[in-house]
Amino acid sequence: MEELKARLALPVTDELLALALSHPSSVGEGLERTLKSNQRLEFLGDALVGAIVAAYFFDTEQQLPEGDLTKRKIAAVRQSALASAARRLYLGQYLRMARGEDSAGGRDRDSNLSDAFEALVGAIFLSTDFETTREFVLKVLEPELNTDPATLVPAKNRLQEISQAIGLGTPTYQTAQIAPNRHFFSSEVFLNGEKRGRGQGNSKKAAEEAAAQAALKTVSLPTPI
Repeated sequence: MEELKARLALPVTDELLALALSHPSSVGEGLERTLKSNQRLEFLGDALVGAIVAAYFFDTEQQLPEGDLTKRKIAAVRQSALASAARRLYLGQYLRMARGEDSAGGRDRDSNLSDAFEALVGAIFLSTDFETTREFVLKVLEPELNTDPATLVPAKNRLQEISQAIGLGTPTYQTAQIAPNRHFFSSEVFLNGEKRGRGQGNSKKAAEEAAAQAALKTVSLPTPI
């Protein structure tokens, strides 16, 4: 915990930091589960991250209309984006969770990591002030703030659109769980019977998305004449 505090370089209280890293599975049931896990801090952090990112794009993208601003915000604060930020901070290794959740891959699950990131933001705000929290969020989310909203379209959807447009039909996937105890999957995607991509992930969906992403590198729409 002290290592994480040093990396954050912020005066977060030990109590709030421990609470931010407490997955609901690590505590009791009912009201206790809500009060003694990171769920309330997550609620606060979610609002803070949303407001900070919205204000950032409002100030820096002054020529964009509301619809485009919304797309930029969604790209920066979606679950997978916040999970990526949490991974850069190595939050997963500090999470407190039940043994079952841990063994099921809970430390690397996007939902758990994004919740922990939002809870951490809430803890920083309560330990410091809004400006300090704002600086932290914008610094950590810098890669996500520069994300092209077009990449929000899942690779599987983009691959199917392209493959059908160029006459290769609908992609088919062969997916298998290769490590049952770790919930680890491998997937291969085929276009017109030919293997065009392979991917792995901690869920069937993630593995197929990775396979589709690999296949996208091998296909493209024809250039208009």
